Amino acid sequence: MTEIDRSEMSLPEQLYAGITLTRPLVRNITARVEQDLQDTGITVGQRAILEALLALGQATAPEITDALDVTRQFVGRELKSLLEDGKLETVENPRHKASKYYRLSPEARRAIEAIRAREMAEIAEFSKGFTAEEIGGFYKILTVLNREFAKTRTERPAAPE
Repeated sequence: MTEIDRSEMSLPEQLYAGITLTRPLVRNITARVEQDLQDTGITVGQRAILEALLALGQATAPEITDALDVTRQFVGRELKSLLEDGKLETVENPRHKASKYYRLSPEARRAIEAIRAREMAEIAEFSKGFTAEEIGGFYKILTVLNREFAKTRTERPAAPE
């Protein structure tokens, strides 16, 4: 992909140009994660669930859905597959009999910890090309963009006429 000359662009135009990079970025990240998972027996979708449970400890399907901001159907499919593969354990939920807690099996915990350690080593090396301020700004912009784009039409302020 060719880098855009931003010297003549306003700040909103530069931000928009950055936003347009997110589509190929997501595709490239997904392809890279897929490639890195090739010999693990774990899919990209399963990896997301495993990583969420690594962070959460144990969680219900709705809690995982909220944490990942994905559909219930996606989480349901991945949980079913991970349970069948023995990568998850279920725990009774004392607050809600029909909604079980899910947690990582010891095997899955070792697998996702190894995956994360490898990824973090690569990211640590990559991050050396940026200042703390640049990385902080990157995180801030992505966080705000995600929050703003997640708003429904009725939650957004009216466009100027």
